[in-house]
Amino acid sequence: MADTKRNNTIAGKVAMPKTTDGAQAALPDTHEAIAKAIGARIKLTTVAPQSQIYEGTIYTTDPITNLVVLDTRLASSSTDPAKVKEQPSDFKFFTIARIQHFQIVALASGDHTSESDVASARPAISAVNLARLEKRCEDKVRELKEQERNRGRGVSKEGQAIFDAFKRINVRVHWHNTQIIAADAVIIKAPYRVEDCVGTKDKQEALIRIKKVLEGERRKIREREERERKDGTGTGASTPTGPRKGG
Repeated sequence: MADTKRNNTIAGKVAMPKTTDGAQAALPDTHEAIAKAIGARIKLTTVAPQSQIYEGTIYTTDPITNLVVLDTRLASSSTDPAKVKEQPSDFKFFTIARIQHFQIVALASGDHTSESDVASARPAISAVNLARLEKRCEDKVRELKEQERNRGRGVSKEGQAIFDAFKRINVRVHWHNTQIIAADAVIIKAPYRVEDCVGTKDKQEALIRIKKVLEGERRKIREREERERKDGTGTGASTPTGPRKGG
């Protein structure tokens, strides 16, 4: 009898949330109780040994994973609701097993007298920042166009690797058919060796610099290929295999 009484007391503590005016919602278990309070603001206490108290709005629950999602952004009765919605959400996830008990602080409708309001409460949908979405879309399109411009057509894999290496060290390069134009002054023809670099007489300083950079990058490619062969992880990505077909 003592054990039964103690278990009932614990179950009541966990499963029956209290509102701020002392009323209790007679709900069968913790998950159902929280699910019926979606949109309400609650105080939630986690179990020991790291027991902590969190306050926030119940965003959603998942009966399959037994998760509760709480939006813990700050709010108070004196805060302008419009300003509260402007605050960025701060979501925290809890498993039902981690919840010792919870207390309803405020219903979503602001009415503390009706249990039906708890069941029908829903979090408000935040406004969509269209300007930010458009900017993200434009940035992504710009990124994809840049990737397309940097992709050589009909070039060897080694040629593409050399082009990408120049880009990584911030040397201006672009493709002209299968030729790499470096620093707007030097032409690097296939198969992209140091002796394949060409520059006009007035661009000899740039030609010398590009040759040194190209020699260093080709050496790095060879060393990387050698390491990959020894490790057995080589993919042959930088090994010349003849022109690629298509675009």
